[in-house]
Amino acid sequence: MTLFRRTAPCPYCYAEINPRYLAYRCSGQHAAGREPCGTKVDTVRREHFADTLLYLPVIARKMTQDGRPQAKFVSEPRCKDCGAVPGPPVCPECHSLLPDEYGTDSALFGLVGVRGAGKTVMLSVLDSDLQTTVADRFDAAIDAPGGKSGLTRELRVFHQIMSEGSGEIPAQTDGNRGGKKTPAVYTWRYDRKGPLGISRPAYTVFSFYDNAGEDFATTESALTQRYLGATSGIILLLDPFGFPENKKLAQDKGMDFMETGPEEVVEAVTAVLRATGKVKRKRKIRQPVAVVVSKIDAFFDQIPADHPLRKPSSARPLFDETESQSVHDHMGSLIEQWGGVGLIRKLEHNYTTFRLFGASALGAEPDYTTRRVNSRGLLPHRVAEPLLWLLATRGFVPSTGG
Repeated sequence: MTLFRRTAPCPYCYAEINPRYLAYRCSGQHAAGREPCGTKVDTVRREHFADTLLYLPVIARKMTQDGRPQAKFVSEPRCKDCGAVPGPPVCPECHSLLPDEYGTDSALFGLVGVRGAGKTVMLSVLDSDLQTTVADRFDAAIDAPGGKSGLTRELRVFHQIMSEGSGEIPAQTDGNRGGKKTPAVYTWRYDRKGPLGISRPAYTVFSFYDNAGEDFATTESALTQRYLGATSGIILLLDPFGFPENKKLAQDKGMDFMETGPEEVVEAVTAVLRATGKVKRKRKIRQPVAVVVSKIDAFFDQIPADHPLRKPSSARPLFDETESQSVHDHMGSLIEQWGGVGLIRKLEHNYTTFRLFGASALGAEPDYTTRRVNSRGLLPHRVAEPLLWLLATRGFVPSTGG
């Protein structure tokens, strides 16, 4: 985890802001003798997220001539229109309501991959797992403050359809060049045990953005996804049927042809991270990357039942480094068998920290023609491990067995 940071990315718009210098919504509790504020469209939110809901005004910090916020309000901040004391804090850039847990240790993670890799399905299942299996595992309170709107609402609708409804798998994510999609934001609170067995409360905020697959089909299109530069880590989802040795199998199953291969996706993401982070060619990118081969269930018939890739995740309230390293090694061997030696080299030469994972959001092969979940229902397999690894690299969840 980065120490002594003064800023953190807003979990909604990704702008670097100082948690000590936030803006506030007017509380609506107007001062005596003043007219109360009315609600209206917040033009800032409309610009960022196409949000046309009505809000009370924002109490913004005065700015210095060089564009920086004043170190302190001249006096207790009050609404200039009605004299009300401040209400809840909001991001000064996009005016999104910030959770109480937001601070300099908050994280932004990008989940990226090409069209057909299963990003939206993976996020839908991960959203459910976080608030059930993962919350139970860590005895944590994991919530989604914006669960009734934006991407989080979409994910829950998709999950309900897959698990309780028609079983239809979500359609491909539409392109979103304007960057106006509200990400899925989560808060995590739990008691973390220290080295002497003393428990201390720990909390963080993290968010996910679901890009369209075509955004990473080429390096040129990927460079429009500048938000990746603000991320604390990347979950890079790769479709196993995009590897050279698996394309015949994909055709036999009636799957669509993958125009963009895994190596091209890695190249595109690497180009974005180098450009946004101004990382020279001679240096490696420091952002950790969890490289996840999705749909691993499609290859279970080729893998022994006791193989690490088929075993369920650990139920212990920590990240099992030994288990994860074993999966990494076996996944690397499979990728090489599938003709992905070049991909491994690209990761080794461009990143200081990366980890390979095999996961399945569905857990059993769907009907590829009708796009329906398997009759056995949703059986997610190792979906949360990439996120837990990223949180472990930041020191938020304990890790052992290294």
